[in-house]
This record gives sequence, structure tokens and C-alpha cells, in this order.
Amino acid sequence: MAEPPPAAPADLGDWTTLATGSADQRRAHAVLARHRPFDRLDGFDTGLAGTFPLDIAVPGSDLDILVHAPDPAGLAPLVDAAFGGQALYARRLIMAADGPALVAGFLLDGLPLEIFAQGQPVARQAGWRHMLVEARLLALAPGLRGEIRALKAAGMKTEPAFCHLLGLTGDPYAALASLENLDNTALYGILAHRRPAMHGEG
Repeated sequence: MAEPPPAAPADLGDWTTLATGSADQRRAHAVLARHRPFDRLDGFDTGLAGTFPLDIAVPGSDLDILVHAPDPAGLAPLVDAAFGGQALYARRLIMAADGPALVAGFLLDGLPLEIFAQGQPVARQAGWRHMLVEARLLALAPGLRGEIRALKAAGMKTEPAFCHLLGLTGDPYAALASLENLDNTALYGILAHRRPAMHGEG
């Protein structure tokens, strides 16, 4: 019987765990603890996704808060009231690949933060699912982390950076999502054929 994909760490999207992480993660935790953006979204299913939980943030990386809002457009007044006074606040409605979404961005103590609200549970949103795949890849090949950071620092987005290093072709977001149901053996196989620059990792 094939090995089932392992469950993601239960606390992966819990911002409070950043307090015991790297310097970047501790800085992010301090900002979140000071401003309490999750408290302003009380009553909604939320989760912290993106580069900070994975510890692959680079200068300019933002904190990504995913929100389950059955009516994303209807969340606009709450988001405006809660965050509209923050530096560089901007809000828009978009049509993402998996449905309409409300996106709001601003700065907290100079750190970019983006709220992404969709009408589906956080666990089903693309940003969350990509993060879980990326977390597994980093756990299986910790040496990826530095190379992902280097590509991101050079201007590449996270999903394209993973796909570049793993030799995955086509749309990088779809390619990464296609890995989510693979077991560890299959992921090791993909990692074994990654770009030559990555060989020699322990």
C-alpha cells in the first residue's frame, strides 16, 4: 500500500509559533503581537501562510493572512474599518484562479502585510495548500531553504522558485499543487532529480 501524504504540522499557520523561530520569524511575531491583526478578524477562520511560517522570507516579503469569508466583497467594510488607517493601505477585489477574493495590503511597523479573503475554508485555499507542499519539501531537503531565499532575493516568487529548483515545468502554481497528494517516496524522487546546483546537499 502506498504511503499516505503526512499531515502538515498542526501549528504551521499559528502565528504565535514564530516567537521561537529564526530572527525573521521573531521580528514578524513581535509585529503581530503588537498590532494584533488576527484579533481584528475575530470570528473568521484565519491562518498565517507564505514565507514567514516556512522561514524563507527575504527583505520585502509580506505576512500573508488567509481568511475564510463566505462573501469576500462583504468583508470590505470590516477590513477598511480595522486596517484602513495603516500605512500604504490599499484594498481591491480580484478574480483568483479558484474564485473571487478580497485583497488588502498595508504596512505594520514597516513590514508588509496582505489579507487575502475567499469564500472557501482556509485549508482549501491555494496559498495554504502550496505552503503545505513547500513545508514538506523543506522538511525532506532542508538545503532547499537557502537556495529558495537566494532566488527570492533575486526577484523570483516563491512557487516559481521551487519549480525552478525542482525542474517542474508549466504553470508553477499548478505544478506545485500537483505534488500535494504525493507521498514522501515520490517527493524524494523529485528532489533527487533537482537541478545540479543543488547536489551535494546533506
